[in-house]
Amino acid sequence: MTTSSSPRRSLWGETGRLAAVTAAGVLFLVINVGFSIDLGADADSLRFGGLVALDLAMGVAALVVVLFRRRAPLVVAVALALCGAVSSLAAPAALLALASLATRRRPGEIALAVSVWIAGVAAVGLSGFDLLGRPAPLGEVALLLAILVVVLAATVAVGVSIGARRALVVSLRERALLVEEEQRLREAAARDHERTRIAREMHDVLAHRLSLTAMHASALRYRDDLDDLERAEAVETVHENARGALGELRGILAVVRDPDAADADRPQPTLADLDELLAAESGVDARIDVALTTLDPAIGRHAYRIVQECLTNARRHAPGAPVTLHLAGVEGKRLEIDVANPVSNPPSGPRGFGLVGIEERARAVGGTAVVTAGPAEHRVHVVLPWSPA
Repeated sequence: MTTSSSPRRSLWGETGRLAAVTAAGVLFLVINVGFSIDLGADADSLRFGGLVALDLAMGVAALVVVLFRRRAPLVVAVALALCGAVSSLAAPAALLALASLATRRRPGEIALAVSVWIAGVAAVGLSGFDLLGRPAPLGEVALLLAILVVVLAATVAVGVSIGARRALVVSLRERALLVEEEQRLREAAARDHERTRIAREMHDVLAHRLSLTAMHASALRYRDDLDDLERAEAVETVHENARGALGELRGILAVVRDPDAADADRPQPTLADLDELLAAESGVDARIDVALTTLDPAIGRHAYRIVQECLTNARRHAPGAPVTLHLAGVEGKRLEIDVANPVSNPPSGPRGFGLVGIEERARAVGGTAVVTAGPAEHRVHVVLPWSPA
């Protein structure tokens, strides 16, 4: 809607400016003719009629040429300065062209156009090439030039002011785009870092599962003293760990392969370690309304990190404020994590990278994360599958 309405507004604006300079030009011409007759000009003479016709012709030409002031600002401004020195009807169009030239804020170009106009007016006044048909006294020419200089100076000042404002708007727009691009790059780098960290955590668990699989497979291979029950248990252990390792491997590949997306060697914490995490935090009202015993360990690890990041984010932006944590869902289907905390002064800048990590962890296992930042409360709602797809 913005792109379609902008050309329309520009067209209406240009039409309005053209109508204004036309009306002003007609007014100038009427005043010039009236004053000339009052001062003794022969309105019935062929010379008077010819000069009025010339004024009209140059004025109409100026109204056409001024439309091209943005394509060739200097040429149009100089040409219309000559016309404005001779034609009353062309003078407002020449002022518009000069103002447009001044928006470029190039002193040499402005000085050239102004000099041409002043020289033209002086030549017309001293030569008598006007409706009166006689050379004007030097005092009148000097007064006319003084008035002209004031008008031209005001026109140039308006044009320079408009040009400075346009330059400021462009500068602010470019700066905003630069800041937006920098933020996008920082978020992309944060996503890459978070994906690498998630993949590393999953790699540690994968290595642990493969170690167990290899150990039990070796037991089956070299021990002949196992009875049927022990052998079946070992086979089941190998099967479970192999299946779990396959799921972990798929998760790692999903994280690394997604284009939009300092760890210890010990096993990564899961929701089974949630009590320890909550014990280290103060002011957290935790409620668990779903049994977590059958939750897949991989989902539990991601859920733990999500809760940890939510609590860290709450402490960073609302230190000392109470935090509510609610774990719910449907056992065997989905796990829902809801963390909310009041905020007195919501951050005005771009969101932190911790929220990016929460979204990436949720997406890595096929879940979703919704962050709601209201004026009085910050809430994170995450839905994770009960087991990896």
